[in-house]
Amino acid sequence: MERREAVIKISWILKSVFLAPTVLTVLQSCQHEVKQSKDLLVFNDNQDSLVKAIADTIIPRTNSPSASDVNVDKFIDLLLNDVFDERTKQIFLNGLSEFDQNCKSVTGESFTNLSEPEQHIYLEKIDKDIMQKDYDELVPFYYTFKHLTITSYFSTEQGVKQNLNYIPIPGPFIGDIDLKPEDKIIIGNKM
Repeated sequence: MERREAVIKISWILKSVFLAPTVLTVLQSCQHEVKQSKDLLVFNDNQDSLVKAIADTIIPRTNSPSASDVNVDKFIDLLLNDVFDERTKQIFLNGLSEFDQNCKSVTGESFTNLSEPEQHIYLEKIDKDIMQKDYDELVPFYYTFKHLTITSYFSTEQGVKQNLNYIPIPGPFIGDIDLKPEDKIIIGNKM
């Protein structure tokens, strides 16, 4: 490695050391804002109920909290308001509406009016159709929604602490680890 390359790499390492607390602070402030917010910024009450129902079907309450228990709906609402542009926000809201209309045409009921087992069966069919395909450009609403729900869930303290083991310092490489049913997924610094 040449001296110039080494200096450049060291400067990037130093920059990342200074930026890491800033990124953490931004994420924590967003999470704090979600906890403080009682009013919806983008969703109306019906849309919020639908988002909660879909998210809770994707991540239901077990021995760990459900998606709505950790305010995934409010986090998505905040993202739509503060992060996404107007066009993307409208595409998301249209997708949410189409999702419910499709549910009504298939089941005769809105998704929120279905029982939990019926919601699970309906979503399971959609999941099989949509999540197993690769998309180049146009991604279906449910595909985006599921990824957003899971990402939001695992960015919360409860989502991480109750579902993942965090190992911040890499240890020795062990290529083949036996997992027991009670073991948690092990995640390192890179997710």
